[in-house]
Amino acid sequence: MRSGRPFSNHTEFDIWADRYCYRCRKDNEETELYCPILGMAIAEGAWPDEWTARTHAWEAGGKSGSYEVVDTCTEFEERRDDEGDGSEPEPPPVVEGQLDLIDAYLDTAIGELTQPVREVSGV
Repeated sequence: MRSGRPFSNHTEFDIWADRYCYRCRKDNEETELYCPILGMAIAEGAWPDEWTARTHAWEAGGKSGSYEVVDTCTEFEERRDDEGDGSEPEPPPVVEGQLDLIDAYLDTAIGELTQPVREVSGV
């Protein structure tokens, strides 16, 4: 753990959490799985080793400066809400009278692709 606060205010934390924590497999409120890295950062008020830093430069009212902000989490694994149980999804239902565009235009497309390229004069 690195000393110092990882976020200068709650807005920075919210932006970070929306980008990483709330989209990570290791932190999922629905399954009551909570990220131990985030928990330690909040409890200790320090930077976990898994969080990289970058320098943020600012300018306001003729003054300028910089400070370090949390950049990325090396343990981030994006959670996909559509993972399901691993089975293949069912194909969409076929509606009577529905036109299949591939079947309708396949012969035309193959015919156009097999024609020789025409030269354009005057170019």
